Amino acid sequence: MDSLNPWLDAEIEKRPLTALVFFRGQWCPFCQGYLSELNGDFLRDLRAAGGELFAVTAQSQAGADAAKADWALDYDVLSDPSLTLANRFAIAMTPKAQTPLAEIEGEYPNGMSQPGVVILDQAGKALVHWAINPSEINGGGALDRPLPPVLWAALKSARNGDGPVSLEGPRLDPVWLKDNYPDAYKVFEAFMAAQQAQ
Repeated sequence: MDSLNPWLDAEIEKRPLTALVFFRGQWCPFCQGYLSELNGDFLRDLRAAGGELFAVTAQSQAGADAAKADWALDYDVLSDPSLTLANRFAIAMTPKAQTPLAEIEGEYPNGMSQPGVVILDQAGKALVHWAINPSEINGGGALDRPLPPVLWAALKSARNGDGPVSLEGPRLDPVWLKDNYPDAYKVFEAFMAAQQAQ
């Protein structure tokens, strides 16, 4: 799709809640853990409330399809290489030359979208908006994502009109990944070992 905006506008009108989770790509072990975790209680509760979840990556459609299949996700994974949706929702981006797939033609032609979560109501208003600010301390954007219970609490607060929405609470970090997704953690460990060997 050249532009996902018309598609998203149509999706928003269909239901009371539409959630987008932006992720770096199929190669990212922290993305695997995070999107897999959203595939559980969060997805069930969102659908029970009449909503739907979509994952968005600037990686190619082949990468998006591989993420959905490899991670056994029960929601759609969209390729947005033009960064249409990342731009629309002020999601941080990394230039192609700084991505792990910089040498691969066809991957991230306009850069890579970093992690973010946006939950919209039927009028298109963002009830929850979180976007990472990549830094050295958060692994260039890999870490520090609010875990699903934090997102759900923020959504409930926004829908109830309980004042400013807070995203304080447990975050994705290496310990969480190791405890919950050990295979993804092994990929991260191997990557770190390779980096230290250079």
